[in-house]
Amino acid sequence: MTEYALTSVAFIEWCGGVAGCAGTPQNRKDILKEGGGGVYVPEAMIDSSHEFETGADSGIYDIYKPMVERSQARTPMVEISATYARTDNTVTIKAIVTNLSSVTLSVQNKAAVHAIVYEDYRQSKSNHTGRGSAKTDISYLRPGHSETLMITVNLANVVDYAKLHYIVLVDYKTTGTKTNGVYDQLQAVIAQPGDVTPPVAFNVSPSSFTYAIKTGDATMPSDVINITGDPGQSWTASVNHDFVQISPTEGTVPGSINLTIDKSKLVLGSQTALIFITDAAGLYERAVQVTVTFSYSTFNVTPTTLTFNFSQGNPVPYASVLPKGDAGQTWTATANQDWVTMTPASGLINVSFRVSVDPEKLSPGYQEAIVTVSDGGGYQSRQVKVRVTYTLVLDNKIYLPITIK
Repeated sequence: MTEYALTSVAFIEWCGGVAGCAGTPQNRKDILKEGGGGVYVPEAMIDSSHEFETGADSGIYDIYKPMVERSQARTPMVEISATYARTDNTVTIKAIVTNLSSVTLSVQNKAAVHAIVYEDYRQSKSNHTGRGSAKTDISYLRPGHSETLMITVNLANVVDYAKLHYIVLVDYKTTGTKTNGVYDQLQAVIAQPGDVTPPVAFNVSPSSFTYAIKTGDATMPSDVINITGDPGQSWTASVNHDFVQISPTEGTVPGSINLTIDKSKLVLGSQTALIFITDAAGLYERAVQVTVTFSYSTFNVTPTTLTFNFSQGNPVPYASVLPKGDAGQTWTATANQDWVTMTPASGLINVSFRVSVDPEKLSPGYQEAIVTVSDGGGYQSRQVKVRVTYTLVLDNKIYLPITIK
């Protein structure tokens, strides 16, 4: 589209599979795939896959042009000031990002600042060939706040370094769908040669934790968050959901935070918490995302029905019931009738117990009871039906009257 040659629009081609081509960088592939594309080629995306089009035919111009125009009409939602310096095939980029949107940009919505380097070179179909791309995640950037982020891009297959261009953009994952855009680009600028001195360092790692916990798990996961940076800084930490426990909540650089999960505060399903770590000067705020999926352990009993048929004076019948499932669980058993006995009435999973009856408390004839076996945490229960037919033995002796004269 030569009509955009003198505008701020850049058509960048990633030509994987073509000799001498850098190939599509993974960070851009991931965004396209999460947006619903990334399966077929050719494919074009704009604004970090806010819109994308698969395939190319004679009518592609009439598709691409409105995509570009819709993008140009949008209001930038961040302000970016970016500089770069290159040493051989390594580019260092310094980006100052100010959040103008109403959305907090963070690890929770996969916010990041990306750098894309392309060359004025016709490798395949266009005159702009991608030579490298990288990103730095945005830990936590509230609306109205600014932060300086550093990005390092490794270049490949450059023909003429004088013809390189350096683009910096910010995007994040929205709550949208393929129809209205899963990811959204908030602004893109062209970086200029300049100072790339890193800011005062205040780093937190890792940026996220993911756990899968079951109801029967006896041991909860724990991890360590490392805080590094320039010596002399101090920090405070807090968390927005109580199923995550942290200690300590303040310290100095370098330092660490111990993270544990409180199982009693979990709900079934997926839940996410953010740990906020702020330097004492208020210059930096970092967030660590903790995602926990809490699901039922396997828990069953066998058999689910017991049948006893006996007469008065006969040996008292009994049967074994086996609570079975994932290791580490415990169980308790209760009955809704006092003539049912359970030995023992609690224990470890995959260890059976005996169910019997107390004849002294039975009524003649047929009767039923329910034994409820619950896991130790009270998350699940299973029932065993106890059916009893109890026959009384009648006195069959004959007594003759005696007459005394």
